[in-house]
Amino acid sequence: MARNIAASAAIIAGALAATATIGAGRASAKPLVVDPGESIQAAVDAAKPGDTVVVRPGTYREAVCVTTDGIKLTGNGSVIVPPAQAPQTPCASGPEGQLTGIALFGRVNAQTAEVIDPLSDVTVSGFRVEGFAAFGVGVMGGENVDVVDNTAVDNKKRGIARFRSTGGTLKANRATGSEEAGLFLGDSPDADVSIVGNIAWDNGRFGIFVMDASQGSIVGNTSFGNCGGIFVHSTSADTPAREWKVNDNRVSDNTKACPPDEQGPPISGLGILLFGAQRSTVLDNVVTGNRPTGPSFVSGGVAVASSVSRSGGSDPVGNLVKRNHLSENRPDLFYDGSGSGNEFADNSCKISIPDGLC
Repeated sequence: MARNIAASAAIIAGALAATATIGAGRASAKPLVVDPGESIQAAVDAAKPGDTVVVRPGTYREAVCVTTDGIKLTGNGSVIVPPAQAPQTPCASGPEGQLTGIALFGRVNAQTAEVIDPLSDVTVSGFRVEGFAAFGVGVMGGENVDVVDNTAVDNKKRGIARFRSTGGTLKANRATGSEEAGLFLGDSPDADVSIVGNIAWDNGRFGIFVMDASQGSIVGNTSFGNCGGIFVHSTSADTPAREWKVNDNRVSDNTKACPPDEQGPPISGLGILLFGAQRSTVLDNVVTGNRPTGPSFVSGGVAVASSVSRSGGSDPVGNLVKRNHLSENRPDLFYDGSGSGNEFADNSCKISIPDGLC
């Protein structure tokens, strides 16, 4: 869909040198190495905490499930695509039974969604994950899990997604062609996560989407060609999205038109939206060319609005929008007047709704 753009985005190479092979006797300090034609899952299953699994370049028809703490799964542009038949693993019960390319699962109570035993201190890096029905990379019940330097392409629901997780990073990833969001973080009231240096483009609805999660940073990302660039969204007054730093991002030309669906209202021409968010900052971002090309419940470069009427969420409270550079948005700044303590200061812009915010 956007292969030329993907090429220009440049995949950041990074793999560990490896000398061991699967099945060979190895010291615990040596990585387990997977060659094309071998099973990534077999190496992951053999790994112990502290081990590294290195996957050499090639295409692997697998859905990989990681449930062991403290391992590193590293590719060098290795490509993972859906297998002919879904494997029977602890990760196979993903959303609606659909398959995820690389799934990182802690133990979660299926009835209450409570995390019983988190998956901790795992890193996944250097993969291209393409064409899965659920997510390219999915984290459920993670603790200090790092997803770094991966490319998610044309995964149906979301490119890279985290649920009910704390700590860790989503860093230097690329995500395109997702039906909903390129990068997603949700259902994490104590997220404490850094979403930094990612590129999200030409996704179905959102570039970067944070929902019902608090305490984190969205810094130095690029989001373009989506219906909306960066969203921080509360759907519940009990667990609003709080204490986010949305700083130093480049958000441009999010002009696609998304019709309403079961997930939300029509969206087009939205750069950064605090939708019921609280005590968050939008600081030093460059936001340009976000103009609606179809119906949208709100549009603009940076928008602050209540989510109460749309999703039963919350009013925006105590947010600061400051020192952003906004141009050619329609409008540059938007505020629906709801909530309290929301401040707009020192922004470089021309048009706002209501007047006087620039």
